[in-house]
Amino acid sequence: MFASKSASVLILTLLFFWTSLTAERSAADSKKAIVGVATNFISTIEHLKVGFEKTHDGEVIIVAGSTGKLYAQISQGAPIDIFLSADKARPARLGNEELAMKSSQFTYAVGQLVAWFPEVSHVLADSSINQKETVELLKKSSRLAIANEMLAPYGAASVEFLRNLDLYDALKNRIVRGENIGQAFGLVSSGNADAGLIAFPQALHHPDTLRTGQYRIINPELHLPIHQDAVLLKRAADNAVALEFMEYLRSPAARKIIREAGYVAAD
Repeated sequence: MFASKSASVLILTLLFFWTSLTAERSAADSKKAIVGVATNFISTIEHLKVGFEKTHDGEVIIVAGSTGKLYAQISQGAPIDIFLSADKARPARLGNEELAMKSSQFTYAVGQLVAWFPEVSHVLADSSINQKETVELLKKSSRLAIANEMLAPYGAASVEFLRNLDLYDALKNRIVRGENIGQAFGLVSSGNADAGLIAFPQALHHPDTLRTGQYRIINPELHLPIHQDAVLLKRAADNAVALEFMEYLRSPAARKIIREAGYVAAD
């Protein structure tokens, strides 16, 4: 699976962990910020966490899950201070629901969608956009993994891409869905699917994809842009660490990490 096994990352299950936390912050809590992050960004935020904690007096605690599930848990009172979504809509919705600071919302990264074909052995120069070849490889796939489009923006982009190429109806009976993009990646890497639509950083950090040219970048004009937005939750309005981390995400150092991970860093 793409999801890290680091102790700093907690993967959401059906029930959130907030039942074990008290409603009030202790003195120790004032030095921490809990960040809910979309699954595609786990590896990147771990690098950001290291960079931040080297230069700031505070700890970032990472909670990962699908954008849809994170939104639902925050709406139900989960003690998250910052939401790093994989879309713009849910952070905006939290602002409209008066759970988040509207003025704090900004795009921290723009995601790229790629098609991954583990059985491909020939190299395509630069793994560049090659729509005709991508279509043929998708048509040949027996099981295509995507993220659940109801919960994950990358899943919604995947379905939109397939529909725009008139492939969805032909492939819909072969599609297998992971709850999030990390699970979609896992379905392919475990051999339970022979193709997948995943996030570009997942392809970049897999040991085989670059060597064999197994992935194809999807033309971004074939789906809506994957704008990934951050927002500060109102509960963290006075949390110095959360405020500093939001500022850090806009810094040149953070944008460099985000670009190197395979995202377009918003300026």
